[in-house]
Amino acid sequence: MYLFANAGFVDLVSRTRERHRLQRVLVRLRADHEALTREWSRIQQDPSFTEYLIRKNLGFVKKGEVEYQILKKDK
Repeated sequence: MYLFANAGFVDLVSRTRERHRLQRVLVRLRADHEALTREWSRIQQDPSFTEYLIRKNLGFVKKGEVEYQILKKDK
């Protein structure tokens, strides 16, 4: 049926698929935005969380602490 359909029907099917794809993208982006908003709020309100992120992402250590790095042996 698809092979014999006119251009308008083909265009409708194409646009419908694109609309569904964009709706899925929108749902994912809204979820990401909500998670980032919660994280930003927590960063602003919780100094210990901010410290955790700085240590985790930037590798900072407090004065007097010793950082240990475990190296894996290549085979």
